[in-house]
Formats: sequence, structure tokens, C-alpha cells
Amino acid sequence: MSYNVQIGPGGYASWKILERTMLRQRGALSQDHVIRSSKEYFSQRFPLVETADQFVNDYRILTVALRAFGLDSDISNKYFLKKVLEADPNDSGSFINRLSDKRYLRMNQALSFYAPLDERGGVIDISSIIEKYEIRSLEKNIGGRYPEIELALNARRELSDLAASDASENVKWYQVLSSKPLRRVFEVAYGLGEGFSALSIDRQLYELKGRTGILTGSNDVSQFKSDEVLDIILKRFLLRSQINVSPVGSRYANALVLLGLRRV
Repeated sequence: MSYNVQIGPGGYASWKILERTMLRQRGALSQDHVIRSSKEYFSQRFPLVETADQFVNDYRILTVALRAFGLDSDISNKYFLKKVLEADPNDSGSFINRLSDKRYLRMNQALSFYAPLDERGGVIDISSIIEKYEIRSLEKNIGGRYPEIELALNARRELSDLAASDASENVKWYQVLSSKPLRRVFEVAYGLGEGFSALSIDRQLYELKGRTGILTGSNDVSQFKSDEVLDIILKRFLLRSQINVSPVGSRYANALVLLGLRRV
């Protein structure tokens, strides 16, 4: 990949730069040779794939799909992925519905290998998968240099989607806790140490809801439909991340900004 997204030195300042330049830079990245050829290959070859076994054994198709759903690290887990793709999402007891990380369910539903072959064409939206691939490719491009910004971009998208879902508030929080990227954002934003993960899952839920309520005035995940509320969490996460890696002088400056935010 030859194009690198330009956002400056990292941290919250770069986050604001990216907000202003996102559309232009995403357009530039989409024309990168690697990205463009991967999209073309997927668009042409995926409609010819008939089984999950064929799918997981085509490295280029698999790479695009896993990137689209934020599952890049599963590229070598072919047996597991085949089980994910073939499971029936309409069966509450099936393998896919027992997985706490709902990214697998979203990929399963989008690719529809569980459905009869003659019914798959009508439910697969290739353009949507390609769009997700583009978005996450931009995030990965940034994440190689600034992992905290990749996490923030992921959180903005995932929390917005989760906020709009029909699940109960507690179920939404459990999904946050089961997602490593989302969990990391809240742990850093609230200054939660390694001991947090040793707590019972119910106590972790209690802590996240309580600290969120103090910071934003509500402990509902549904509030993250608001960009303004999302920015409160993400700003706190990015500033705390910057404190951990910045030179001493910058740490003091970031700490002063944090002091101006409502404490948790």
C-alpha cells in the first residue's frame, strides 16, 4: 500500500484533523493499487463462490471479507471461520449465536452461506461489504502508526450501531464488554487498571454504567447515537492514551485538559 492517511502527530489533535479530512483521504486511499485490486477481485470472484469451504480457501476473498468486519486476525482460523459461516443465525442455539463477539454474526448474515445456494444472491450486498472494507482499510492504515485513533474510529462506528439496536441496555453493555476494541476504549477512558478484567462480569457492568452515568449524565448505551455524547468518551480516551505515551511536558498539558472534563 503506497498511500498513508495524513493526520499529524497523533492523539486528539490528529483526531480533529481527521474529522475534517476524512472524506477526501478515504477517496485517495480507495484509489491505492492494493485496495483497488482487492475490491475488484472480490466483486468479480465472490459471486462465483458456492460454499464456505471455497470461501475460506480463497485468500484474497477471505482477506477482504475479514477486513470488512474487523476480523483480520482470524485469517488462519479456517476451521473456525467455516463453522461461523455455515451456522444458522435464525437458530437461537446455533454456534454463531453462542459467540459473544457479534462481529461474527454480522459477517455470517452478510455472506449468507447458511442459506440455500439459490437464495443467497438475493440477500448478499457486495457493495456494502466493499464499503466496509474501504472504511476499515483506512482505519488499519492509521492504526499502524496511531493505534489509539484506529480504536476511536472503530468505537465511533460500533457504538453508534449498538446504540441504535433493539437490545436491552444491559445486553448492549455486555456486548461492549465482549468486544476487545470497545472494552479497551472504556478501560482507558476511565483509567481502569488490569484488575478490572478480574472482576465478575456483573461488577464490570456495574462499573461501566456507573462511570458513564457520572460522565455523561446517563448510563444508557443508547445515548451514543448522539455524536456529541460519543465525543465526550472518545476525547477522554484519546487524551488518556496520549498521556501514556507523550513526553513529560505534553503529559502535563493533556492532564490539565482532562482536569477540565467531568471526573469519573
